Amino acid sequence: MITKNLLKCLPKLFFNGMSLKNNYFIQRGLTIVILYITVLPYFLIGGIREDAEELIFSTYGKDIQVDFKKWNLPQEIKIYSENKARSRFMFDHIYVWKISEFDSLVGVAILDNVLGKSLPITYLTFFNMDGQLINAHIVKYREDYGYEVGNRRWLNQFLGLDASSDYNVGINIDGISGATISVNSVSRGINRSAIIIEYLLSELDAGSY
Repeated sequence: MITKNLLKCLPKLFFNGMSLKNNYFIQRGLTIVILYITVLPYFLIGGIREDAEELIFSTYGKDIQVDFKKWNLPQEIKIYSENKARSRFMFDHIYVWKISEFDSLVGVAILDNVLGKSLPITYLTFFNMDGQLINAHIVKYREDYGYEVGNRRWLNQFLGLDASSDYNVGINIDGISGATISVNSVSRGINRSAIIIEYLLSELDAGSY
């Protein structure tokens, strides 16, 4: 609850603190934004890596090997994927697992965040070596409304999609009454992850990742 309230308050405190009427408030605003950038990522990953890896082993089985990496997004692919998916990254990094079985790479998982109404939605996507989505989970939903995006039936409609697929809500992706913001955010986030996977797989093929 403390973390949830802090996440809600940080943006408000920052923007309220940017009043030009008083230098104290400017300094306060700068302090808050520094905390927002440096502390918030730790709140988002704390305990979540373990949950994500449990889901990975549940999906692929106990005999796999995983290689975890905090991956800083190259600026070119960051901008490209944001523009194509119409979804901004919350941070300059994502979390990536390379998944191997019997010394062969069988898939890649990405843990990332999208902004819901006012709080981050942390989601995990699994892709095969052809860049197709084979599973997706909402790992952490922090708001009181819109949590239906974590429903298995709704998430299953993304299975088999890749970077070239249509992720438009209302056309290829069903909406959810009362969860419009979350539906759009998660749909675009999964699209963005598919674009990133296409890039990562090309880097793996080239031996650059």
